[in-house]
Amino acid sequence: MSQASGIPSEIPKTYDSKDVEGRLYPEWEEAGLFEADPNPGKEPYSIVIPPPNVTGALHAGHALNNTIQDALVRRARMKGYEALWLPGMDHASIALQNVVERKLQREENRTKWDIGREAFLEKCQQFADESRSTMLGQLRRMGASLDWRRLRFTMDEGYVKAVNEAFIRLYNDGLIYKGNRITNWCPRDRSAISDLEVNYSSVDGKLYGLRYRFSDGKGAGPDGEDFAQVFSTRPETMLGDVALVVNPDDGRYTELVGRKVTVPFVEREIEIFSDLYVDPEFGNGVLKVTPAHDPNDFEIGDRMGFTPVNVMNPDGTINENGAQFGGLTREEAREAIVAALGAEGLLGEVRDHTFRIGTCDRCGTVIEPWLSEQWWVSMKPLAEPAIEALRNEEITVYPDSWRRETIRWLENIHDWNVSRQLWWGHRIPVWYGPDGEVVASVESPGEGYEQDQDIMDTWFSSGLWPFATLGWPDRSEDLDYFYPTSLLSTGREIMYLWVARMIMNGLYFKGEVPFRKINVHSIVLAEDGTKMSKSRGNTINPLDLMDEYGTDAVRFGLLYQSSTQDFAYSYERAAMGRAFVTKLWNAMRFIVTGNFEGEGEASVSDRWIVSAMNRCARDYDRFMENCEFSEAMRRVYDFAWHEFADWYIEIAKTAPTAETSRILRDVFTGILRMLHPVMPFVTEEMSKTLGYDDYLVRQPMPLYSESLDSPEAERILAATKQAVQAVRSFRNDSKTSGELRGTLPAGVDEAVFAKLAGVKIVGSVEGSATTLSAGDTAVEIALSEEMRRGEIDRLRKEVSRVEGEVNRVEKKLANEKFVQRAPQDVVAAERAKLDANAKLLDTLKARLEAYL
Repeated sequence: MSQASGIPSEIPKTYDSKDVEGRLYPEWEEAGLFEADPNPGKEPYSIVIPPPNVTGALHAGHALNNTIQDALVRRARMKGYEALWLPGMDHASIALQNVVERKLQREENRTKWDIGREAFLEKCQQFADESRSTMLGQLRRMGASLDWRRLRFTMDEGYVKAVNEAFIRLYNDGLIYKGNRITNWCPRDRSAISDLEVNYSSVDGKLYGLRYRFSDGKGAGPDGEDFAQVFSTRPETMLGDVALVVNPDDGRYTELVGRKVTVPFVEREIEIFSDLYVDPEFGNGVLKVTPAHDPNDFEIGDRMGFTPVNVMNPDGTINENGAQFGGLTREEAREAIVAALGAEGLLGEVRDHTFRIGTCDRCGTVIEPWLSEQWWVSMKPLAEPAIEALRNEEITVYPDSWRRETIRWLENIHDWNVSRQLWWGHRIPVWYGPDGEVVASVESPGEGYEQDQDIMDTWFSSGLWPFATLGWPDRSEDLDYFYPTSLLSTGREIMYLWVARMIMNGLYFKGEVPFRKINVHSIVLAEDGTKMSKSRGNTINPLDLMDEYGTDAVRFGLLYQSSTQDFAYSYERAAMGRAFVTKLWNAMRFIVTGNFEGEGEASVSDRWIVSAMNRCARDYDRFMENCEFSEAMRRVYDFAWHEFADWYIEIAKTAPTAETSRILRDVFTGILRMLHPVMPFVTEEMSKTLGYDDYLVRQPMPLYSESLDSPEAERILAATKQAVQAVRSFRNDSKTSGELRGTLPAGVDEAVFAKLAGVKIVGSVEGSATTLSAGDTAVEIALSEEMRRGEIDRLRKEVSRVEGEVNRVEKKLANEKFVQRAPQDVVAAERAKLDANAKLLDTLKARLEAYL
């Protein structure tokens, strides 16, 4: 670190965030401050950005997570690491395809089917390019110190190569297979989606009694009916029923087991079986089995050997297996079937019923559990090494509860459906030959082969992110040097979708965990504590916040609020950050322009601020290392604002020494270095204004050492501050101004106390005096006759006020009805109030007596 000779002759009175931010970021980029390359002489530190969806815009969650990552990477650079923060974007298959399809319909009145796959993919790529530039601009606006040379996109050529390599290797190793199973099907997108991309909610609906006549025409129901009745919330699925099932212990239906009934409208004859899965308490204790449209029914059907009957098309309409209802939507078919059942006397009781439905996370369409042929990954062989790594704490997770939760999820993991019936994304690298051959390959194996039409789940490709971004599957210096990465910062909502899968993939493909630490940050909620949602209109745009408060203030405010718990966003914290910026700026102006020449060696106050700074740097470093960002912000804020600005600067104005000027600058520079990772713009500008000619990110973080600790100086200054505050409180209470006369309290710094308290030190006080309590010491102040009379008047008024409060509470507690009927905590609070006021009254009366 070096200091330039030129300090600006004129320093603006206020900090202009827009001017500074617009000027500094391009300067940082041009200077190559964010670039990192393999360096054998330095230890690596690397973070890969959780790739935001290319369709998105910066939101409050991004702002928090990007601030966390930027702070950690800038800090690592200042601690001497070769620190890489790698940028990138995710192609977001479903989200982007939805957007482009709507745009195509809105602007051209055409569908993707009208223009064909290749033309549609060109439109998707064009939209991705436009949207990507917007998102990257927002990241720059945030001050994100990403190595832009290394920008990755999950649809870039090199990344596509990695995705294909991973799929083919898993396929060849027998861990990817194709099979017919129930999936979460979105009729609007006409694609399967992940279990974790389904949002569940409770809705009010109906429970319909569906009647199935016995095939032999004989009445054998519990009450002699000629039908068996089943209750269902989805009558339209009865068209695909293959059996009825009852509980073997349910005596009502013992005689029905083995009998056959006919499914209405499709005239399918099905048998009644028994199985312990059936809940006798639900409905009337009879279950219809529809393996193609219910995951539990699929398991029963698979166990009992039933052949599924699919009655729906990919768009959610009824197919040719649905008799006269073919072509109707699910909702239309439900209404028509209920009406038809009623007309034929086959509709039983209809009850109001609340039940859960799943909707697509992207478009809100009600999900259809649907039997379809998909590609699946066998997850248990991949999960076992990940469970072991987490149990052995090869990865440190903040907070640790999420390590344990991830282990539990992995222990109960199911096979993963990784195929999607979309066009935008990584196409399945599997080819089907003319004679039934199936080959996993990037290129066509030969003439007559056709590639699978499906694409891979976006989470399959993003699960390779920590090593695919560094050049895998090829060998590279970057991969050898920066992998495993140092830390991943993420929200809890993608711990299973993404983080757990990266751990499994890292161990499988690289033989190492993908990151050494995981920080699971809190979720930023709306001001009222609810989840932010565009539909609710309660989203908070960080760019608007940065326009109003400045980027540094917003970043500081977010970290100040961040913890392991979700938090409602507080504009007050952004305002607090802005006030902090102003406080620091004013301190800087004083240091540059102030006159604080003194004589003599370093005083107790000088040694105190150096020791306090040393302690702050130690605490701050520990909090940042352990991802306790809120605690780190509170620690440096309290030191910079209260100890340095409020006390040491005041001491420097009134009782400087020959060392004060140097110590002021050194401590303030240390504050700037601690804050730079969090508040990069204003700290850089102040460093330049102070005359330092090197960028802060190239300066070291403040070093702390036991040799700089001075417990004695800290004790003396703590006592001194208490004594000064006692005198100031007395002045405020007694409305006294001007110099006071008093004795020197024990254990305080005389020069600082005398100057800041405005007390002329005397050997003893003669005549009227007051003794002020100041922690472990006391301050004796001489009183003039005018002051004595004023203090008597003030104390009499205070005694009268407290006596009134004591009488009020005593009267309240004497009321037996209040004591007996009021909540115990309320009564206890009143008793505590009485005790506190009684003690205060005794103190006031004693002080008053001393003046009389």
